[in-house]
Amino acid sequence: MQHINWDNLRYVLMVANRGSIAAAARELKVNRTTVLRRINQFQENLNCRIFDRGSNGYVLTPEAEKMIDAAREVENTLFNMQRQIAGHELKLEGELRVTTTDTFMLSVLGPHLASFRQKHPYIIVDLLVTNSILDLSHRDADIAIRPTRQPEAHLVGRRLCDVEFGVYATPEILAAVKGGGIFAGRWIGFVDSLLATPIGAWFDAAVQARNICLRCDSFVAVRVAAEAGIGLALLPCFLGDASSQLTRIDAPTRELTTGLWVITHPDLARSARVHAFVEHFSEALGVA
Repeated sequence: MQHINWDNLRYVLMVANRGSIAAAARELKVNRTTVLRRINQFQENLNCRIFDRGSNGYVLTPEAEKMIDAAREVENTLFNMQRQIAGHELKLEGELRVTTTDTFMLSVLGPHLASFRQKHPYIIVDLLVTNSILDLSHRDADIAIRPTRQPEAHLVGRRLCDVEFGVYATPEILAAVKGGGIFAGRWIGFVDSLLATPIGAWFDAAVQARNICLRCDSFVAVRVAAEAGIGLALLPCFLGDASSQLTRIDAPTRELTTGLWVITHPDLARSARVHAFVEHFSEALGVA
């Protein structure tokens, strides 16, 4: 009887979940060759084919689907156990994985991370700066600091503060749109993760495609482009107001106001490290 190599199975599951070798490699932080080698080893060990490669990526073969479904159940059970064990950790020491966006890291979080470090010197924060939403159920991170109107139903958190948005431009861009209105000017748009948000929806409705001269996947990049005079920019006010080169323009953006939340999984909420971090940032950013 052949035994399943659980380490290789991790690679198989990632390809099954992400649909491509490249996406799995990025998630696992290895190269494509490593992922392919692990999949081939897994298939050779079980003497069966796991994937069909089609136009839409790697798809599980019918024979493999039941096995992978069972493996996912085992994986979810392991994640549940890990969260529950971590949730009962009472020591204010060890690693804490925190994810946030580059926008908040650049403009808001630095001083508060420093004061948290002074208060809890034995907690080591692993900071994951990404505009992608990491899976807290699978412990991609323990805590997320991110904008949202309401966290997912299976997560818990605190609203730290409001995040307002405004339209910004350099004096040269303002002069160019004078008389014609801002929506007739050239704009910096969004791609990828920012496009699939209420911000992206507002932008698509307000700005015609022909007026977009550049697209970015980060508000930090949008601000840099706006400061260079490339076009008008929709930015969080705390980021746009901090720029000496940009002026905020009167625009109908009140509906975009959202919340900055600190979020975790309920299983982790009682962990001493997680609780200390949530309390510190709630106090630092104004929530009682």
